[in-house]
Amino acid sequence: MDRDVIEGLLMPVTYGRHLARFFPHEHLLSGTGLTTTDLNDPGRRITVRQALQYIRNTQSLAATPEWYLAWAGTLSDHFHGALSVALMSAPTLGDGLDAFLRFFPERVPYLHMQGRRDGERFLAELCPLIDLGASKPLLVETPLIILQQYLDLVYAVDLGTATVELDYPATPYAARYSAYFKCPVVFDSPRAALAIPMAWRQLRNLGYMESTWAHALTQCEATMSSSAERTTLGRVRGYLCRTFEQTDRRRALPTLDAVADDLHLAPRTLIRRLRRLGTTYQEIMDDFLRSRAVELLANDHAKIKEVAAALGFTNPANFGKAFKRWFGAAPGQFRERAGK
Repeated sequence: MDRDVIEGLLMPVTYGRHLARFFPHEHLLSGTGLTTTDLNDPGRRITVRQALQYIRNTQSLAATPEWYLAWAGTLSDHFHGALSVALMSAPTLGDGLDAFLRFFPERVPYLHMQGRRDGERFLAELCPLIDLGASKPLLVETPLIILQQYLDLVYAVDLGTATVELDYPATPYAARYSAYFKCPVVFDSPRAALAIPMAWRQLRNLGYMESTWAHALTQCEATMSSSAERTTLGRVRGYLCRTFEQTDRRRALPTLDAVADDLHLAPRTLIRRLRRLGTTYQEIMDDFLRSRAVELLANDHAKIKEVAAALGFTNPANFGKAFKRWFGAAPGQFRERAGK
């Protein structure tokens, strides 16, 4: 993925304006090229590069490294515009969660979000499109806290049966997480996600209003202003996620033509849009397969040939070659090292 292209995408200044309540403006905005006037303009859009810069600034300004955990909890249920209304008025928990995963990345275009079934669990996954560096815990955990608050407020579910999974080592302040997350937090996971019981998706929202829900979705659609390229990237990754949701030994690897057909695009159009982001369909496919392979290999009971089949490789040897190209080691060696 071309970092310059992702950092050039536009997003609302809303979070910067909210952060300005906690940090001196001149220090918060240092190196961004933004002014206090920009923060006070409700329609102002800034680049991802500018947003990442003021996030980095907060890390040097804050008194403690875990400051953002409390801050995330202050983001009110009406802070996200039409998306907040959609979450509060959705017919079911599943409908609201799907809306969050689809529309929230418009506010943070450096993240891709996707949902999928994992046995009896549903995973709401967060996938950074670029390396977020030291800011990753803040930028990943904040949406997870927002999502947790939504589930607690609207459905009053027992969050103790959910799990937050984070794909990085425990932070130095991990002992403080129990004050902000209402469910267990697992570090060094193959993914960053909120995992909930699949049955929760069917829970009815007592506050559901059909007209309000429909209007909120229309507004969310109307305010989707990321580039066509960024939107297409999200749809491609979403297609791959759905395709590999169920294990099917007879399934072949999805081709570019198949994805383009599903997205109602000409293959050349799909190629062109991805190229403008500095990537290709093959790179996206490899990235997806890499992450899913690591996840499947974490299950010691799964045989290598079963992992290969689940990823669409009819010949385990071809999977082994691809895996070695990705990680520089055979699947068995990789699993052995991870176990140590």
